[in-house]
Amino acid sequence: MITIKLILIALLLVILRAFLVQKSLLLIKRAVAVLMFAGLLILVLFPDISTRAANIMGIGRGADLLFYLAHLFFLLVAVTLWRRTITLNDAVTRLARELAIRNAERPNEKAD
Repeated sequence: MITIKLILIALLLVILRAFLVQKSLLLIKRAVAVLMFAGLLILVLFPDISTRAANIMGIGRGADLLFYLAHLFFLLVAVTLWRRTITLNDAVTRLARELAIRNAERPNEKAD
């Protein structure tokens, strides 16, 4: 049991470090990441906490609660990425139109 906890803690720290070394992240995103990873670390060290929280919410097992929360989190990520993709597509469309207008030849101009 200790071995898997050590492996999970090491993986959490590696992932957190990889996330935090990105220079472009805003401070709020870094803070949310640290809080999220701290919560995961606590759940790895004290797994009974998730079971107690699940029982308070009327869910049988802590694993089920984490499963539901993970689905909500990934749905949030999917919607966020979808919106970002739409924004990027709009930006690319505007840039392509601007380039097309800049590089357009007038009808009376002849190419040499």
